[in-house]
Amino acid sequence: AVVSTQSTGVPFLFSSYSSASQSTVAMVIAETILPPRFLSLITQIIITMNLFWFQDQTVRASLPLGGSTAETQSAKETEVLVALSLGISINILELISLFVGYTIFSHGTGMFSTACHVAGSITLAFVLLESLSVTTLWYSFALTCVLPGLVELTTVIVIARIQGGR
Repeated sequence: AVVSTQSTGVPFLFSSYSSASQSTVAMVIAETILPPRFLSLITQIIITMNLFWFQDQTVRASLPLGGSTAETQSAKETEVLVALSLGISINILELISLFVGYTIFSHGTGMFSTACHVAGSITLAFVLLESLSVTTLWYSFALTCVLPGLVELTTVIVIARIQGGR
């Protein structure tokens, strides 16, 4: 949500600060938000990579109790592989965007991303430790990878359009 607009008409979340005191405040906020954001994103990537190594547990948890055919098991293996691959891909793209620096001073995006990745790390840890089904993995993927990825992409597009208009 856009909190307010400054005198330039640029939304607060995407603005660059003009005065020295606002710039100092922006740097303090960026220095406060950036390390947890980076760590939560890296943590989610590492847990997702661990899920690649133990994906057979997730596949077995997703199979029906009465028994399964080779086709059903193959379909669940593919589903788990696709979910994990998409999760890592989106998180790595978000990490690259963070390294490029477009969203370092976007405080709302940083807080949202941090909250989503912390929740995603916790959810994926439960998937890993409790051998939960692939359905849980898809919900976690949608809420903690796709959602912050879309917010990051939107922020990058808005910032690129603002910078291109100058």
